[in-house]
Amino acid sequence: VLARSVEAGEIVAPGGTLYQIGRVDGLEVAVYLPEEQIGLVTPGQRVALKVDAYPNRAFEAAVLTVADQAEFTPRNVQTAEGRKDTVFKIRLSVDNKDLALKPGMPTDVTFPRR
Repeated sequence: VLARSVEAGEIVAPGGTLYQIGRVDGLEVAVYLPEEQIGLVTPGQRVALKVDAYPNRAFEAAVLTVADQAEFTPRNVQTAEGRKDTVFKIRLSVDNKDLALKPGMPTDVTFPRR
């Protein structure tokens, strides 16, 4: 269960959503790289992924796709300086067999230098 939309005792309209369910044993992560770093990434490449909840553990992820076009930095970037740049979206696949990772966790990704 990823999300619960109602509490016990609430009235639900026909066709209403009660729960959002999904598999989390394999997750996708979206990261954004500035143009000067896009040459570091190729589909199929293995990268290291870290989350705050497990500071001494690195998860292995694989690059699924590299965007063909640049886009503006997403809104959730915290600084005005960071929002001025265009970036490329990179989608990663990470194995989560032990269910340690949860949807929505902020991640840091390290791309190996070539």
